[in-house]
Amino acid sequence: MSIREPEELWPTGPEVINTLEEAVQMAEEVAAPPAERWVARVISDKLIPSLYNARTYLEVGKVSSPEVRLGIQSARLEAGELADADPRYAALYSKIRVLAEEADIASKMS
Repeated sequence: MSIREPEELWPTGPEVINTLEEAVQMAEEVAAPPAERWVARVISDKLIPSLYNARTYLEVGKVSSPEVRLGIQSARLEAGELADADPRYAALYSKIRVLAEEADIASKMS
């Protein structure tokens, strides 16, 4: 096993995209029936589109773009409101929070 340099441990754009995809998948699973309709609507109308907006910029290598941060932050706010309403959504909020941290680190490293 080779020893990795500290710089190699920081998340990169593709790793952030992977985490974003995991967050979208988690959101879709949470929104699936028997989820309450208002939860499914918040996720499908606000949370997932915000994540996809951020993904658009990540895919073209614009990790430092403000749209990435704003899209993830918007999704994080929606997930936070869901988690406040029902603790079952705390895992989704946590995943998006990790995504926000990874995107922040990746933007500083680019």
